[in-house]
Amino acid sequence: MNSTSTSHQVDVVLKHIKDLLYSGRLEPGERLPAERRLAAQLNVSRAHVRTAFQKLEFYGIVKTYPQSGTVVAQEKMQVLNSLIIDALKIDRYDFRSLVDVRVLLEIEAIKLCARNRTDEDLANIEAALDECEAKFESDERVNKDFAYHQAIAQGCHNPVIASLLLIITPDVLRYYQKYKVCSVPQKEVFFEHREMLRFIRERNEEAAADMIRTHLKNLTDFSQTSTEEHFLEVKPED
Repeated sequence: MNSTSTSHQVDVVLKHIKDLLYSGRLEPGERLPAERRLAAQLNVSRAHVRTAFQKLEFYGIVKTYPQSGTVVAQEKMQVLNSLIIDALKIDRYDFRSLVDVRVLLEIEAIKLCARNRTDEDLANIEAALDECEAKFESDERVNKDFAYHQAIAQGCHNPVIASLLLIITPDVLRYYQKYKVCSVPQKEVFFEHREMLRFIRERNEEAAADMIRTHLKNLTDFSQTSTEEHFLEVKPED
């Protein structure tokens, strides 16, 4: 097997692991699938799986322990979260602050995605959108919506922005679920999501940014005008 073919097979494994991580099916601290099972599932050799694992370990994404196997590393996210809190000198933050930061990050993410996205990114974003629409009326709606936005963040090819959104968005979603923020009609949500994808595909950065502002307007308005009782402490998860 030539080197190009080998590289492709390793990339197949890496993409699969990436999808598991971004979809939340594989969390920090959890063990990666066994080499033998993953090789059979992806129709590659165990050597390709092993090489992929080695690459992930080199970049600090996973760690290998003699008795536990290969697990997803937790330190990077924990350290980044700690640095943010230390830098801001806060031990609590309110919903409005979270929303303001999320909107800023989402705008920058979608603009960079429109500029930097690849064909593979477009395919990932569209797949996430299809799943979001399919699960719109289910209990998975919020998580699938987040996965769509995270697919856009990954397409911006700025890992810091994507990581920051991963840190703050879960707290926003907890408020979303608690107070049922932004009960926007299905037709409106579908249109805005599809328009975001269209502008990304067309590499229209400003139109994409305007659409994400529109998409998040109800959330922003709620964070600015809601009663004080909704602005409880929001603490990072332990």
